[in-house]
Amino acid sequence: MKKTCLLFTLALLLFCTPALADVAGALTETELGTWLNRLILTTDGEEPLNAPVGEEALTDDGYAFLYDCATLYYDKPVLDGQSVLNAVSVTDEALDMPRNVRLGAPAEMLLTAYGWQNPTLEGDDTFAPLYVLDLLPGSAYWALAQRSGNTLQSVQCAVHALAGEDRYTDAGILYTVLNGEVSAIRVYGLNAYVTRADVESNLTAVGGAAQAETKATLVSDAEPFGADDLQFGTVDFLTFTKEDAAAVFGECTGESWVEDDDGGWMQTLGFAGASLVYGTDAQKQNARLESLTMTDAAVSGPRGITVGMSLADVLALFRRYDTGDADASVSVLYGDGQTPPYGALETDGPNATLRYAAVVTDTDGATLRAALYLTFTDETLEEISVYTL
Repeated sequence: MKKTCLLFTLALLLFCTPALADVAGALTETELGTWLNRLILTTDGEEPLNAPVGEEALTDDGYAFLYDCATLYYDKPVLDGQSVLNAVSVTDEALDMPRNVRLGAPAEMLLTAYGWQNPTLEGDDTFAPLYVLDLLPGSAYWALAQRSGNTLQSVQCAVHALAGEDRYTDAGILYTVLNGEVSAIRVYGLNAYVTRADVESNLTAVGGAAQAETKATLVSDAEPFGADDLQFGTVDFLTFTKEDAAAVFGECTGESWVEDDDGGWMQTLGFAGASLVYGTDAQKQNARLESLTMTDAAVSGPRGITVGMSLADVLALFRRYDTGDADASVSVLYGDGQTPPYGALETDGPNATLRYAAVVTDTDGATLRAALYLTFTDETLEEISVYTL
C-alpha cells in the first residue's frame, strides 16, 4: 500500500500527455518523471534517517525526509495517499541521475548534456541561454547557464508541461557548480504551477537573450562528437582488446614497446591500414586502448566515416556553426576550440584537419577526454584517429 501511495504522488509529472517525438535534447517531464519514479522505488520501504519526521523538519520546500541518497521534501510529515512530493536534493554521488550528470561530475560533462545548442556559451558575463523549445500549447522547455565571467556557476533546466486549463508545471533541475564540478543537484517545483502567460514570459526572456547574443549561424544540427561515437562497427573503443584488434584488422604486422615516464609501457601494434597504441602497467599487463589510427577504407570509423570521403560530407555529420570567418586558418565549428566539447577545422594549403573532442565516462566511472582527428589532403579524407586522454 505504501508503494502505491508514494508513486501516486508523481502523477503530477506524467500528466497523461502524449510522448513528444522530437524535443531536441531538452529535459522533459517524461525524463524527469521516470527518474523520480526510480528514486521513489529506491527509498520505498526505508525509514528516513530522521524518523519520525516532525515539525523541526519543515523547510521552505516542505518536510525534509532524509535518506542515504537524497533528501525528499513532502507537503506534510506523514507519507500516505495524500502526500505530495515538492522537491528533491541529491546527497549521494553514486545516485543515478538524468543523463548521468551526478554530484562531482565535471562542468564540461554538464554542458555536454544540456548545452549543445550553445556550446560556446554565447551570452553576457552573467547568463548564457542553452536551449529554448516552444511547443505550446502542450509544453515548453528552456535551460540557462549562470556564470561569473568564464566561471560556470549553475545550470537550470525548466519543464513547463500542460497540467490543466491555463495551468503548466514549473518544475526542473538546478545544478550548482563549484570549482569546475557539480556540487549540488536540486529538483524543484514538483507541486508548482504557472499560467501560460508566465511560460511565454520565461521563453521570451531566455529566447530573447539567445537571439540577441548568439553570433554564429547554425549550419548543421547534427549531434556533437560524444560518447556514442566511441562505438563504431564492431569497435567499442573503451573495451577494445588486442584480440578484438586481430579479429577486426587481421594479422599484426609489427609490434613495439616504449616505457612511459610514470613507469608504465606503451605498446604499438601495426596492422594493414591501422595502428593501435595500448597503455599498460609496469608489468606490461592490464592493457587499455589509448589511440586507434586507420588509413584503409575497409573499416568505417565513427558515424560511418571512411577514408576517401570528402571534407564536405564529413563536416555535415557533426554539429557546425558558421562564424563567418571563412579566411581563418582555424575555424571553430562549435565550442571554443580548446576545451571539450568542441569542433574545429584547421587548414594549411591543400591540407586540413578536423578536430573534435568531448568529455566521456570510462567503464570504471572515471572521466576521460575523447578526441577524433580527421586528416584531409585536397579535401579527401586520408586518416582517421580516435584517442582518449
